[in-house]
Amino acid sequence: MRLLIERLLMALLLPLAMLGLAQRPGLLQLDAYIHDRLLILAAHTASPDILIIAIDEHSLRELGRWPWSRETHARLLEGLAPTAPRAVLLDLFLTEPSTDPREDARLAQAMGLLPVYLPLLHASPLAFTGHDWPGFLPPLPEFAAQARGVGHAGLAPDTDGVARTLYLLEGYPNHLQPYVGALMAHRTPPPTPAPDATSLDWLRQSPLRLLFAGPRGSYRTVPYVSVLRGEVPPDLLRDKLLLVGATAPGLGDQTLTPNAGIRGVLPGVEVHANAIDNLMHGRNVRVSSPLGLAAWTVVPLWFALWLLIRGGRHALPISVGLASVCLLLSGVAMLVFHFWLPPAAPMLGLAILYLLWSWRRLESQFFYLRKRAQVLDALPGGTFEAMPARVPALAPADPATHPKLALDRAIARLQRMQKLMDKAMQAMPVAMLICDEEGRIGSGNAAAFRLLGGGALPLPEHNDNAPAPTALRGVRLPELIAPLAVTPPSSTDAAHWTDLLQGEYVTPDARVFRLEAAAFSGDAPEDRGWVVMLPELTAEREAQRQRNEWRQFLSHDLRSPQVTILSVLSMHDASDTELRTTIRREAERTLALAEGFMDFALAESDDYRFEDTHVGAVLLDARDQVWHYAQASGVVVEARLGDDAVDTVVRADGALLTRAIVNLLSNAIRHSPAGRRVELRMDIEPATDGAGAGQVRLSVSDQGSGMTPEQLDALLHAPRGRRTPAAPESAPATTKGAGTRRMGLGFSVVRAVVQKHHGTLGAQSTPGAGTTVWVLLPLPSAGAAPSTPS
Repeated sequence: MRLLIERLLMALLLPLAMLGLAQRPGLLQLDAYIHDRLLILAAHTASPDILIIAIDEHSLRELGRWPWSRETHARLLEGLAPTAPRAVLLDLFLTEPSTDPREDARLAQAMGLLPVYLPLLHASPLAFTGHDWPGFLPPLPEFAAQARGVGHAGLAPDTDGVARTLYLLEGYPNHLQPYVGALMAHRTPPPTPAPDATSLDWLRQSPLRLLFAGPRGSYRTVPYVSVLRGEVPPDLLRDKLLLVGATAPGLGDQTLTPNAGIRGVLPGVEVHANAIDNLMHGRNVRVSSPLGLAAWTVVPLWFALWLLIRGGRHALPISVGLASVCLLLSGVAMLVFHFWLPPAAPMLGLAILYLLWSWRRLESQFFYLRKRAQVLDALPGGTFEAMPARVPALAPADPATHPKLALDRAIARLQRMQKLMDKAMQAMPVAMLICDEEGRIGSGNAAAFRLLGGGALPLPEHNDNAPAPTALRGVRLPELIAPLAVTPPSSTDAAHWTDLLQGEYVTPDARVFRLEAAAFSGDAPEDRGWVVMLPELTAEREAQRQRNEWRQFLSHDLRSPQVTILSVLSMHDASDTELRTTIRREAERTLALAEGFMDFALAESDDYRFEDTHVGAVLLDARDQVWHYAQASGVVVEARLGDDAVDTVVRADGALLTRAIVNLLSNAIRHSPAGRRVELRMDIEPATDGAGAGQVRLSVSDQGSGMTPEQLDALLHAPRGRRTPAAPESAPATTKGAGTRRMGLGFSVVRAVVQKHHGTLGAQSTPGAGTTVWVLLPLPSAGAAPSTPS
């Protein structure tokens, strides 16, 4: 609400103040200065139809001191009559008779030879009393009778004394006198009725704001004496507007004008030349109405305030830009359209608006800063402050000092919390890095330096004098650890650098680690980055290596006695056939258990080697491995792979996947009666949601005894490594294909392999009709680098 009130006050009071200041002397003088500079730029070419016959210093030297006799002026007019000029302005006040009446008569007679125009003399009010002031004194009656026109020749200087305007009509309401130049140019305007004026009011109508052709001497000028002696060619005088007037310093009227040059004044006759030229060519500097001038002052302020409300952060460009636009519009209006828009008031208003806006904005920001500093200082310590600061409560006595203290304490707390966070990061036993969006390391802890730069790994920007974590700063993490990758990425066209940080890495000193990255972001783009953790796996991999060695030793110790027993039985014929058969069967069972245990341990491990594998080759290899077993059992294995088998590729460990299919085929053969067949199929299933590449379906179907729903559910959902409910182990082997199925480690191997491949295992069975077991494996997306399952 407070902000709204401030903006309304700016929108109302500031324009009113500028409308009042626009009429004050300071702004009026500034506008006049700009107006005069633009008048100089708007100078036009002097009309060749106007010629000044100058009463100059040369003429005074030749003809004697001023005033000259009226006979001399008569001889000038008599000499001009044969050249037939268009009009002659005799800029002389002939209000008093001469001492010799014959001279006046001769001058009046000479005026009748050509169109002569005479000026009225502006009378001084001090020479008259009461209401007898006539305003203008006319020429003598004999001169006025012979003249073509008589009019006033007065200018109206502005408050600074510079003549920029004259009025084409001036005088009392019922006796308005036209400007003598308007009579010569035949541009006399009609008078405007003034109903509110009294008979004693002096009126001025139809202002002509002059556009000057240039400084003194812009119009062609010839000396008076040269014309009098006939030294000027008649063609130069023919059909011209001739202005006879004084140009010598100290003689006649000298007027202060905007472009009078170094001397600052123009002779009155040159001012009349400019005025007549403007009238002939329709030039006039127009001025807007008072309402238009008020709009010109107020609208830029309102528009600037609207822009500041929408984008207050750009207050200076907005204010300077609009002030420049006002000055530019004023210049264009004057130079192109001869329309005067005074720019001082709107420009000053924009400057004041900028100062007010900046002041209020800074005050608002300081107020907000003080409040937020107090709030920040009042926050509880939290986790990262080991010892919360104990500070006395602020006394309400000095409101200017307490916000500074609160801000200082808040900054000190932030610095202390930052140090605690840095120390906590350095104390973490796990390697940790902070990277930007491009993968450049910004900071890291000591564990990261020991892992990545502990003397075995070269760092491009390493500085022996810098702290250990600082040596990693600026290094790109993907380039730093790329040589350490156990399995290099198959493709470098990743959407982000974190997509390349997969798998495990081994340092030159045999330390194993992997990378885990998490993104974080702030309000600013530069606050976005990644937290990268490098958990070390050296101990786990060493334990896994020892476990593999133990598994190999155990496999050898379990298999060797059984192989020896079978070899001895093969070399010696025993008389007890039943005992020999029993020993062979149990030895083969023990050997099969050892192999199954080894397969299960391998399937449960992470020792997978994923690569592009042709599914058809895996299925055919599995069929070939069970062929002898199927022949001995009297079962036929049929492979129906379809036309897509050759081109279908999945990311898989081919050996383990083949072993899983062999286990499924072996179970199907074992539970199928002699003379039946086992079917091995491969089908492609498209993605159900329209996304992805679909799945490949591998199925094994037999015509054996089948299973009940309870047995099937126990088979699919039993814990890994646990045997499904089946017939007793002592059941004779000759009952193959009859009774319930039993699957132990072999099916556990299948489930482990399918899970490691991110696949799905399913089955369908009908008692007495057979069982179908299928495996669904995902197909890699087209054009995407396949990922390695963890």
